[in-house]
Amino acid sequence: MSARIDQKRNFLFFLNEIYPVHVDDCLTGALVSPSSWEAVAQRVESSRQKDVFARSIDKVHLYVHVPFCERLCSFCHCSRVLLRQRSDIDAYIKDLARQMTILSPAYQGMDAGLIQFGGGTPSILDERQLSAILDGVDKSFPSRNRQIQFEANPSSWSASKLALLSSRGLYRLSIGVQTLDEKILKYVSRPQTRKKVLGCLRLAQKAGIPQVNVDLMAGLPGQTVEGFIHDLKDVISEGMDFINIQPYTSLSWQLLCGPGETIPAFFNRRDAMMKMAKEVLAQAGFTRKGFWGIYSRQEEVDDPQEEVYTHLQAALAAFGPFARGLFPGAVFYRAGTVRPGAVNTQVESCAQDLDYTMSHYAVLALINGLDEQAFLKRFRVSIDRHCGEGLRYLQESGLVAFSKGIWKFSGKWEIRRIREYFALSRALFGKGLLSRLRERFVNGYDPRHDYSSGNSLLKAYADSTLMVVYYRMGC
Repeated sequence: MSARIDQKRNFLFFLNEIYPVHVDDCLTGALVSPSSWEAVAQRVESSRQKDVFARSIDKVHLYVHVPFCERLCSFCHCSRVLLRQRSDIDAYIKDLARQMTILSPAYQGMDAGLIQFGGGTPSILDERQLSAILDGVDKSFPSRNRQIQFEANPSSWSASKLALLSSRGLYRLSIGVQTLDEKILKYVSRPQTRKKVLGCLRLAQKAGIPQVNVDLMAGLPGQTVEGFIHDLKDVISEGMDFINIQPYTSLSWQLLCGPGETIPAFFNRRDAMMKMAKEVLAQAGFTRKGFWGIYSRQEEVDDPQEEVYTHLQAALAAFGPFARGLFPGAVFYRAGTVRPGAVNTQVESCAQDLDYTMSHYAVLALINGLDEQAFLKRFRVSIDRHCGEGLRYLQESGLVAFSKGIWKFSGKWEIRRIREYFALSRALFGKGLLSRLRERFVNGYDPRHDYSSGNSLLKAYADSTLMVVYYRMGC
């Protein structure tokens, strides 16, 4: 960069420092303001009535966030709170019902056949509470063929919960194993035993659930490459068809490394685990599927997150504290935090227009190839008319190339290049939105500071979401 800072480039790097990867966090997430569930519903209804693109979305995925945990794992980046008393869960369920009652009319006529439970710890719910939530879903979003995707912690999982969910349409069960080494589990505050974990896996296999996924983590403090691979082979031997390998990142640098380990040694150890895991899984007949690092022995694997966020083919109606919902071309919203013992009614939202939606699509599509004809068919607007100036800016920067109607990221997927792509691709969002963001961060952005330099490589390398992209590209 020249002595005189390029302010356009510099501001885009500034945005990336604040919100490294997530498109919605970086843009609409930065512009949300206090709202109401009624206002969110009105925006969805209005867009479906007026906008051709919004009407083309005929599917809505449901997401229920369960924030409560019995203990807080040291590695978890999810929105969660320590459960103080069981009555807090009952208050939370009442608020879920209220949110669904308000939002459901706006999604009338849309296919709502998929519901995901995430957390937090969804399996902390007892059978009565699970039934109450599912009954509320069936009332507000009726569906003949409901599919349930559920995240379970072995320490709070049981045969009776499995039987209940199976009777209501359990399709995919994700079991948070992380590691089978009980010493490491104790170190990261994970309340489970090897015996309990293996019992959960065998119980799920016996129940005949269509998809059973095991989450494993590479690079935990004190974890050796040999121990990690041994855990992986044990899981494979239990007959699992889905295994999700996530690179360990901590909420603090102090908890990142094992005893006496340096940061470079940690990265080398974790990278060795990821590389060997890929080889072991390939030998066992697994291939990587989708964006989130899931390996599977099945040919076709649906990824609801890609359908919503990458392809913009479905809406996401999200409920519960911390939940984030999205209707492409209409609204982005996020629910408020937990208020123990009280019904939580807080929500923030930001309207999305078609320009934003097209830019969102373009930023993510560029990774694998942005087809001009496919864009025109999807949005009825040419890519050049919408963000041609921004694409040429990325082309001049050496980040994208154009060939035979396809725009695509060019060059090797190195950490610096990945970070630069996510920073400079914000140019596709146009002058209007970037101006609003400048106003939003007027007290935080220093035009004299060069945001593309300094310690950014280490920050980017430590960011867990960016690491998902990094390992997906096979670097």
